[in-house]
Amino acid sequence: MMKDLEHDYFYDVEEDAKYCYAGTRVLKNKLRIKDFMRLQQAERDYSAAREADLLLHGFEGDFSLKYLCDIHRYLFQDVYSWAGKIRTVDVSKGTYFCRSIYIEDQFNRLYEELVNENYLLDIKSSTQMADRLAYYLGEINMIHPFREGNGRTQRVYIDLLCKNTKRFELDFTLISKEEMIRACTKSACGMNGILEELLYRCIVKVK
Repeated sequence: MMKDLEHDYFYDVEEDAKYCYAGTRVLKNKLRIKDFMRLQQAERDYSAAREADLLLHGFEGDFSLKYLCDIHRYLFQDVYSWAGKIRTVDVSKGTYFCRSIYIEDQFNRLYEELVNENYLLDIKSSTQMADRLAYYLGEINMIHPFREGNGRTQRVYIDLLCKNTKRFELDFTLISKEEMIRACTKSACGMNGILEELLYRCIVKVK
């Protein structure tokens, strides 16, 4: 599995005392770790193990916002008490993500598009699949539903969406962390070409 893309907690956040220990930018956690680097490593280790288990056994659902929240809860249940819960603060990191009060509405709008596309089940070409996956990944990234862990959760969601077609799978080991960061940055500016190209490289046809 590709290493998680979101080791940096340092969003620009308003009134973040709800999520961070007083006087720090370290997220409150079940492990009571107050050292940034140790928490970073623990989050990576626990969520990677959960991700491997989830992808091995599958994860039933309808690809709704609840489904995305369930994925986040499963991945980060060992570390954060708010795993699976939509953030209640506004965040930015060079890019202004969706305001917290609009997250549900924006995702539900996107979900309607996915339903109207029959969950991508009718797509038969790798090129078209890469195009649509890049679109949905880019949009979900801009909605950025969670205070932390968006990158890993989004990739699992897109991976499961792809697998659900029974025609394609995604192999994220074929691209680098740096490539994905650059692609997501460009996507945030309305340029999805690089993200589409990366996902095309990841697509594996199911025999």
